[in-house]
Amino acid sequence: MNNTALDYLTHRFVLFSVEGTAEGAVIQTLYDNNLLVVPRDHVVMDNTYFNRPYTRLRKADKIADEYFGMSYESRDASGLTVARIVDSKSAKFEFPKRRQNGTEVLSFFTRPEIEMLVIQAEHAYGEWQKASRKNRQLKPSEFCSCNLGFSRLKEASFLKEYWSDAPKLVEAIQKHSEKAQRSKGELLLVDLLA
Repeated sequence: MNNTALDYLTHRFVLFSVEGTAEGAVIQTLYDNNLLVVPRDHVVMDNTYFNRPYTRLRKADKIADEYFGMSYESRDASGLTVARIVDSKSAKFEFPKRRQNGTEVLSFFTRPEIEMLVIQAEHAYGEWQKASRKNRQLKPSEFCSCNLGFSRLKEASFLKEYWSDAPKLVEAIQKHSEKAQRSKGELLLVDLLA
């Protein structure tokens, strides 16, 4: 991770915007166990839903509507960073110039899907590679359901329990970063770890 991205995570308030339930469970576990590079008191909480450390809002204008009315200044933090947890670069994400409010945006990629972490945690990466070579359309979530027997993979209760083992999650994130094809300057979940 470059120094600018690190500075945006450590010296600003950070709002995590997650794509789905699985991404939310990952951020929740990292937050609950003080495993984020972001200082705990700099994480912007989503008070609308049980005071969680992330929002499910994903559109720039909706985030601006909900979060830009607050002050993001303190003795040791200045400004807001939106840290998006997404699986692809496809969706354009920009705040309108008149509403930017000095907010910085960082995107952390989990491609091809967040379920790659489960594949890593289950030590099934080799099996995944073989299966995905045979069927190029195979999604990691389908592999987890069919090959690993995780039929409840999309359920919040299952994910909360599965990722409650923080060391297992950290190891899966680290393993995935070693296998992932990272473009120059691209951020991955491993870059969020303390």
